[in-house]
Amino acid sequence: MSALPMNFHSLIETFPAAGCVVCNLVQRDVNRFLDSHLYEYVNTPETHADIRASRGLCATHSGHLVEFGASVLGITILHAVIMDELLKTAVEPNRASGAFGRLRGSTGSSLANRLEPTEGCMACAALERAESQHTTSIAEHISDQRMHDAYAASEGLCLPHFRQVLRAAPDGKRTDLIINLQIPKWRALKAELDMLSDKYDVNHNDEAVGAEADSWRRALIMVSGNRDVFGVRRSS
Repeated sequence: MSALPMNFHSLIETFPAAGCVVCNLVQRDVNRFLDSHLYEYVNTPETHADIRASRGLCATHSGHLVEFGASVLGITILHAVIMDELLKTAVEPNRASGAFGRLRGSTGSSLANRLEPTEGCMACAALERAESQHTTSIAEHISDQRMHDAYAASEGLCLPHFRQVLRAAPDGKRTDLIINLQIPKWRALKAELDMLSDKYDVNHNDEAVGAEADSWRRALIMVSGNRDVFGVRRSS
């Protein structure tokens, strides 16, 4: 049997938490990544080069900095670096182009192109690395009884991460195990949704709502994944 990956025990310990284990661990990992870059690496040339190239973090991770109480000083330092890059990009080339460039009408679009990021959000890159590690570990070690039992006792994976785990499965045996573990989660959730729907019927409005009361919330995450992991990803 292959050696256990470093995240094996984190997966086992996190499966019992509400929601998708991969979503939960990826959020933890991205928080740690951001925390380290705002405290330990905020003044390193590598971090400054990355943040200049990416023109900052994506909107999701920028907002997340505020939500989890990130270092105000760290945010201040990094965004001063970003503003310095934007000013250099916007002011210096425009001085060189002068009135001729403006007469040609090309200044606006060419500046917009120069202001485009040349690298992606570094937090998104950290998210994708963590996501790949966790989904691969589940897929490759689902035959381990500890991983199997932890999955079986959990709420299951969200649909996007379930697809990723299926694609990472190295053989048919492990693919079948993963499918057979996930399908009961869907059946149980579907039953709760049906039950909740029935309670809204006038013929059942005297029946108390039980554990199925929040099934609609769980269904949102089960189908779409956690919003902090699968937020809006668009370019302008």
